[in-house]
Amino acid sequence: MTHTTDSLTAEKVAHYLPFAGHIPNIPGRVINVTHQIPYNILKSHDSRPETVPMLQSHNPPTQQTSQHESASLAGLSTSTISSLVNKQKQDPVAAAPVSKLARHHQRGHTLRVKFHAADWTVVQRRGHAALYSGVQSLSKNYETVHIGWTGPIHVKGTKQDVRHIYQEDKSKLEKLLWDTDHIIPIFLDRKSHGHYEGYCKEVLWPLFHYIVGENATDGRSEKQFWADYVAVNQEFANTIIANYQKGDIICIHDYHLLLVPEMIRAKLPNAVIGLFFHATMPSSEILRCLTTRNDILRGMLGSTLVGFQTYSYARHFISSCTRVLGCESTQVGVNYNGHMVAVGAFPIGIDSDRVHAYCKQPGVGPKMAAIREMYAGKKIVIGRDKLDSTKGVLQKLHAFEQFLHRYPEWKNKVVLIQVATPTYGDHGKLETKISEAVSHINSTFGSLEFTPVHYYHQDVDREEYYALLAVADVGLITCIRDGMNTTSFEFIICQHKNHSPLILSEFAGTAGSLSAAMLVNPWDYSGVAKALNEALKMSPEDKRTRHEQLYQHVTRHTASFWAHSFISHLISISEQQTLQSHATPALDMTSLVNKYRRANKRLMFFDYDGTLTPIVSTPGEAKPSPDMLKYLQTLCDDPQNHVWVVSGRDQNTLDEWLGGVQGLGLSAEHGCYMKAPSSQEWSSIVDDVDMTWKQDVAEIFAYYTERTQGSFIENKKSSITWHYRTADATFGEFQAKECQNHLENAIVSKLPVEILVGKKNLEVRPMSINKGEIVKRILSQHSDVELVICAGDDKTDEDMFKMLRAAHHASSQLWRIGMSDLETSLYPHIYTDLVNWPCVRLLNATHTIGCQSPSTGSGVLYQVNTQDDLNTFVNQVSLNDAFAILLPFDLLTPNNIQTMETTGRVTGIIALLNSTSSQASMSALASPDSHCPNCQFGLYASDANMHIWNPKGTGLLEESLSIPIYGLNPTDSMSRAVYNILMSAVNFNKQRNYDQYPLQAADFGLLMWAARDSETCLRRGWLDDDKPIIVLAAGLDSRSLFHDLTKGVDTSISGMVTVLAVADALSRSPVSPASFDKHILYTLFTAESWGFAGSQRFVQDISQPFVCTNNTRSSPCLYNNAPCTQPCVQDLNFKNINMNNIDTIIEFGSIDSGNGTVWAHVDGSGSINDDLVHALQSNANTNFNSNHSSPQIQAANFDNIQRGLPPSSAMSFLKQKRSTRAVVLTGYQSEMNR
Repeated sequence: MTHTTDSLTAEKVAHYLPFAGHIPNIPGRVINVTHQIPYNILKSHDSRPETVPMLQSHNPPTQQTSQHESASLAGLSTSTISSLVNKQKQDPVAAAPVSKLARHHQRGHTLRVKFHAADWTVVQRRGHAALYSGVQSLSKNYETVHIGWTGPIHVKGTKQDVRHIYQEDKSKLEKLLWDTDHIIPIFLDRKSHGHYEGYCKEVLWPLFHYIVGENATDGRSEKQFWADYVAVNQEFANTIIANYQKGDIICIHDYHLLLVPEMIRAKLPNAVIGLFFHATMPSSEILRCLTTRNDILRGMLGSTLVGFQTYSYARHFISSCTRVLGCESTQVGVNYNGHMVAVGAFPIGIDSDRVHAYCKQPGVGPKMAAIREMYAGKKIVIGRDKLDSTKGVLQKLHAFEQFLHRYPEWKNKVVLIQVATPTYGDHGKLETKISEAVSHINSTFGSLEFTPVHYYHQDVDREEYYALLAVADVGLITCIRDGMNTTSFEFIICQHKNHSPLILSEFAGTAGSLSAAMLVNPWDYSGVAKALNEALKMSPEDKRTRHEQLYQHVTRHTASFWAHSFISHLISISEQQTLQSHATPALDMTSLVNKYRRANKRLMFFDYDGTLTPIVSTPGEAKPSPDMLKYLQTLCDDPQNHVWVVSGRDQNTLDEWLGGVQGLGLSAEHGCYMKAPSSQEWSSIVDDVDMTWKQDVAEIFAYYTERTQGSFIENKKSSITWHYRTADATFGEFQAKECQNHLENAIVSKLPVEILVGKKNLEVRPMSINKGEIVKRILSQHSDVELVICAGDDKTDEDMFKMLRAAHHASSQLWRIGMSDLETSLYPHIYTDLVNWPCVRLLNATHTIGCQSPSTGSGVLYQVNTQDDLNTFVNQVSLNDAFAILLPFDLLTPNNIQTMETTGRVTGIIALLNSTSSQASMSALASPDSHCPNCQFGLYASDANMHIWNPKGTGLLEESLSIPIYGLNPTDSMSRAVYNILMSAVNFNKQRNYDQYPLQAADFGLLMWAARDSETCLRRGWLDDDKPIIVLAAGLDSRSLFHDLTKGVDTSISGMVTVLAVADALSRSPVSPASFDKHILYTLFTAESWGFAGSQRFVQDISQPFVCTNNTRSSPCLYNNAPCTQPCVQDLNFKNINMNNIDTIIEFGSIDSGNGTVWAHVDGSGSINDDLVHALQSNANTNFNSNHSSPQIQAANFDNIQRGLPPSSAMSFLKQKRSTRAVVLTGYQSEMNR
């Protein structure tokens, strides 16, 4: 195939990338949880079927079906629809315009769904159509379950509540609801009143809408309401937990269930939980008035993702968590209990197709005609709102009065039809004010022949409602607080022919999405009056233009789009987070005590602030309590204990506060100074460290201290800290980020120091000093220790945990059978890693790069030797534990792997290798599935003799498997000990027949451990326009390494590590890179497995003049506050990178030193590339040989076979400029391997 240089860009391959419009797959179901199910329940002792069946909920009544006319889920027959329509045409009330309806609360002839089962009738619930439509749309792509309260159950034909339901009747109803829509009902007792009518409607709803103190009581009723609220939330949580299956995603909706996420998290710590808050989220100053604010916020923070209708609501939530709970936060999430809770805005939509269909119902046209006839020659302004103070009905009337007063030319020419539907609560005072305002307007501006305001406090039929929206000349919505207001969306759909303008309150949640509407402040009556005048005079062209923009938004951003967007983002977030560290469980004290008693030598490390003493606002007040000192002395008195306090405090403070504890070891200033238990003198670790940088840092800290009330500076010998814990929480966080940026630009980029972001403080210290290093030093002196206990609460303590974690994995060599010698297996119980992202792709002075991966769980060791053994295991359902399977390598086939994966009982596979040929075959399994990966996008796409780099093409380990696979060679001396332990465990389990506990298990970990962040890289210098550039490149992904986290795939890791190693080596070179004749540009490209999308995009951007458009791309820009998002760059210095200046490409592919050779690939033969290879050989081989026995660099074409470049990012550069020097270094000469 032919291939042009610009045929592939990141945008063109977006559909290959995760979460770029495609619906992601999930291993389980979507559990939707709403306060009430979408159906009303009626009970009758008459089991006869309904004589007049009703319409189903899933489709509007325009669909024909041949099903029988009895109640069914398929809809009505044509004859039934016709009879109902004819009945309506003959009914003068049903067909009359709204203005002739009696003022009552009885609902008209609304067609709704009904289902029957013996004594039960299930009728579609009115209201919340957007929510239910979005939730139900998920069933098209996922298996769904809907959990919700039944709502009050009435006796059919009456308003009488059903007081008691027998279990037999419940079972019938549960079966009907499950068969209807996979609904699991929750039956609530009298607590439902205190929950819904009490706490939800009397406390939460007013406060969320900025109404404070209106329903003030003595507090006793509110306490009972709160108790009922907690009890009902617990009932929901219990039902969800009881029906949860591994792999399910839980989506909880609205403010009725805000405690449920945390309740679920307590029982299901790894569950993926989304919470969508449909109401308005008030500012933190309003939320602080809520007595249960802490409980509410903590309940919400049990979620994986919290969604809101608008960005401002999300911002208010983040601010509340910061101000009320003291959580650290970013623009996109809240750090709570060591994990990041994502927060986002997902504006809801409506089912536009359904609204279109409703508008076309036979009854709508006659009603429209009747309304037009009644108000012939008049302009019609329509308002439809619930009757409560937040909907702005009274403000609307005042504004309309102002309009008639300011623009008298519209007198007798404009009518306002306002429908106020009844809602829960006592709104008598409001209704009185509204009635008085209506009477005043009609008496002032009306006459016997003309009434300017028609006000109806009642429900209206669906057909009447859509008829009103369709005939309106102006839609007027003046809510003063509203979560979303879907009436505006429905108005836009109904106006697709007339294009009448919409006047919308800027306080409506939809205002941010409907920019083409006429936005008004409902409190500005003159402004609303002016907007009315402009809307009535608007030209047809302006109407059409505005309407088209609004219509495009509403029809594209539907309820289904909203639901799938929320689910997709929730899946994305859950895949990024290490959910096994989602919440730190309580320490198992029984286990700890038992291990303590068994251990002959114990080593203990304790942080001070926040661990031995609570965090206080003034650091000098954090003195130890007498009890704490007594307990420390008790520990130190035991000769088997070696106890250390590793603190950030200075030496004098630790001596004063803890010096009286005999036998206690102390480490001050995060490991800079230490005093052994038997010593009276402090020893310094930093005597030879240059501290001249402290003066510059102190000046910067002083600048921010002057401008941040409540902040102060703490100056230690080896570090300097800026505290802002007594400052305003939000402003303090803002100033801290500004100060951090200032330090990074002025200090960190130039000197070997680092910034430590602690709890309400910033500390600058030498890069070589941290708590982990001092723990490592102490641990090296106690190699025979049997129990290690480490406790801390701050980010500064992560260095200790990471060091111990690394030591633990090194000692157990990835396998833990039973109890390991070094008892840091307590690690997951006492430590939650605050960096919960599996992979971090950012590399600059303020970020780090690397991967960390959780353990995948343990499995009982089970060995199979033949295919029959494996088939027996698969079919033996009595084996219901999680298993780790040992099998011969020959059984490791795609079919067997898939079979074991589908059982759901296999947590890992150990393939036993018995010869070098098996190891070679193991390498073959790891090849991609394409015989020449990405070659159709590469440099030689049109070459008929293109070299085939992957002749095996098995692709097995390129798949995204849910279980890890390990290879173990029993003949290898280092693996033999592990093999013996495994076989001993297998024999032990066989003797117990796999059903007598305890059984011995293998604990699987991944090979991609990077628990310790890489060292902060020096910020790159400015690029000169005329200086040549050497590009050092590597790819970040190998199909599934970073996207699906396939276990053990390390193709790209070696290249990436080499790039980082080169950067590290040059940074320590005695010759400054700034003095080089050429720039060195370190690049890591992602999406290379999809047609080299990353490198092609990069080459395209640098091959044309730099133009920053700041448009939002389909994939979000990685960097917060990026100066340019199109292209996505963090530093505008990028504009100085020009393709014409690219002099040389050196790319590191999969480098395997096992055969002692690194192969240098070039594009054909030529002196330029040959000279480059010779230079690499001369320098690299000489340096290697002088230090280590290391691989030799060999030209891949030394055998005179011109294979060209293997699949690589360098191809993208050569496609643009073939004369560029380029070499790709790999561990293979002619065939790809691992």
